[in-house]
Amino acid sequence: MKTGGIKVSAGVPELIELTEEMRQAMDDARKRAESTGASIIYDEIKDASHNFRDYDQSQTFFITVSKAGFIEDTHPAAIIDRIIEGLNLEFLYDEYSDEGNPAYHPKMMLKVLFYAYYCRIMTSRTIWNNVINRCDFIFLSAGQVPNFRTINSFRLRHLKNLPNLFAQIVMLCKELDMIGFEHMAIDGEKIQANANFRNSKNITQVKGELEKVEKGMQKLLTQEVNEHISEAKIDKRKKALQKKMNKLKGLQKQLEEIGDEKKRLNTTDPDAPVMRRKDGTSRPAYNHQTARDEKCGVVTAVNTTLSGDKPEDLISLVEQSIENTGEHHDKVTADSGFQSYANLEKMEERPEDFYIPDTRFMESLKKAEEQKKFGQEQFLKNEDDTYQCPNGRTMKYKQTVTTPDGGTAIVYECEDCQNCPLKLKCTKSTTRRITIDTREPLREKMREKLKSDEGRETYMKRQGLIESIHGDDQKNGGWIQHLLRQHSKAKGEFMLLRIVHNLRCIVQNRGEEVLAYG
Repeated sequence: MKTGGIKVSAGVPELIELTEEMRQAMDDARKRAESTGASIIYDEIKDASHNFRDYDQSQTFFITVSKAGFIEDTHPAAIIDRIIEGLNLEFLYDEYSDEGNPAYHPKMMLKVLFYAYYCRIMTSRTIWNNVINRCDFIFLSAGQVPNFRTINSFRLRHLKNLPNLFAQIVMLCKELDMIGFEHMAIDGEKIQANANFRNSKNITQVKGELEKVEKGMQKLLTQEVNEHISEAKIDKRKKALQKKMNKLKGLQKQLEEIGDEKKRLNTTDPDAPVMRRKDGTSRPAYNHQTARDEKCGVVTAVNTTLSGDKPEDLISLVEQSIENTGEHHDKVTADSGFQSYANLEKMEERPEDFYIPDTRFMESLKKAEEQKKFGQEQFLKNEDDTYQCPNGRTMKYKQTVTTPDGGTAIVYECEDCQNCPLKLKCTKSTTRRITIDTREPLREKMREKLKSDEGRETYMKRQGLIESIHGDDQKNGGWIQHLLRQHSKAKGEFMLLRIVHNLRCIVQNRGEEVLAYG
């Protein structure tokens, strides 16, 4: 329908249509303008008297893909380009066949991927969009445009090769004198998996849901076709239920092999365990551990685990750092999650000087009256190998036991706790027992080291050194949940972030030197 020369669809103007009356009015206006020496035709407007550059949108133009034409000489993209040009990528090239359609050059793909993560762009579709529209990405790709599927396939294909690239970049940081080897801090952060918490189920929940799905399938098999439910719709529902049933049966088999009724696995990402985070919530997550040098903040070792920080992870990270850099650090700090008696024994034999508190270190610094419950440090040893409780009563030898890590511990028990005025703060049992590990002197030695002026100064640096990189991941980078599923892919995703962190350190601290080598 037409109304006053405007085409209308459902009452909304869409397109202006020139009527004969409007055309006649425009012709009359043009004739009047020409009679007065003026013109309303845009390409006839005279602007030669102005100092303007030629402007013609219909002209054909060409762009030379070069650094000079796209970015500044010291631009981060130019520095990252120079770094990757210097890496040994033969192990990447060997994975490609000489037959078939030629692949995009791995060097180009690696530059685009690393630079995208440097710019905190992690999704393949967004990277693809930037390769089309951003000059810094166009420079790195030399005008080629791999689509988002190609970018994602390249990332997944080479996750296993990231440790090699990580080690090469760490060694480059060492050559650039960015690693001081004076102080290395270690800590872990829990990042939510690409899975919903509601999909985490234990064996009882899986069996219950599997029973419901089977009943639904039986009901669907007896469903008759009618005007509301077609045969195609029934087949579609059957396929969906069968897919869910197969997934639940696979999860049930895994849980039965584990043999723990409380253990929960996720139907979306079975590798992701449910972990308790600092905010008190429980989510399917992976724990990512980082070892970071103090001088320029270079990360020298990484690890991804399926549990919280454990003592056995400490030496593994220290050894990985030595393998990547070729040198030992003078001092190593970590939180109480990495300390154990077994580790204390290993620390005595190593060249590094460790500063790691135990779980009760902060509580041990409090006075007896400030503690909620008397800890082991409040029981004093007598000369006759007995112990004295906070109320002055004697605690005698009870038995010798073997600890879970293979050590030896001695159990002492109080002779009489009846009518003790401190009993409520000491124990709820009839008598109080304490277990003294034979390696207790090592823990006391560590406590004394941490209490010293040097120990306090060293450990105070730990939080600013290692916690800040976690804040950068989650607050600045927005990395609060994984993009990829499965443990191996989550591990690769984390390593990719740490590679780019080291690249960022190079750009900030040694960018000009890298360009000078080129």
